[in-house]
Amino acid sequence: MPKTEVAGRTGPLAGSVRQTVSVAGTCSMIVGVAFAVWPHKSLLTAESLSGAYLLLNGVLQLVVALGARFAAALRMLLSISGLLSVLLAALCFAGGNSVLLLALWIGLAWAIRGICHATVAVWVGGLPGGGQQEVIGLVTLVLGIVVGVLPFDSLEAFGWVIGLCLFAIGSMELSVVVRHGEAAIPGMAPNV
Repeated sequence: MPKTEVAGRTGPLAGSVRQTVSVAGTCSMIVGVAFAVWPHKSLLTAESLSGAYLLLNGVLQLVVALGARFAAALRMLLSISGLLSVLLAALCFAGGNSVLLLALWIGLAWAIRGICHATVAVWVGGLPGGGQQEVIGLVTLVLGIVVGVLPFDSLEAFGWVIGLCLFAIGSMELSVVVRHGEAAIPGMAPNV
């Protein structure tokens, strides 16, 4: 296992990570509500919302990776997850004209993010709320797998499922910030 701290640093996280995760959680909840209740959404709307969410999530993961005070291997893992999220956002914006492809891209992003989150939570020793962080990572992984394999028949069903999942992910992110403060955020609870 990699060491949890980089020489010369005193804690696992630095600076603006708490604000970054707060923004990610808030945006996840807002996009989740938009997905769930948007009347007469089109595939273009869903692609745009998904792409914007994945792009923001990827950039925020990169910000957390750069600001984190844990081992380089863990920061690299978060960076790779953030870059993959940005790549999947580009695929959403390019448009596949398919709800199934959109679900696959979002599911893949969440699965990768969940694995990274749970891994960081396990490896960063002494992290307040570490057990909660592991659970959040595993829940995000499971949601990613479920969304990736569900055969969505309609855009409405897709919107409701993605909306509820995004709201749940955002709620978990914000609960970590509120309960444990900055010291408990291992790298984007996911979280995408």
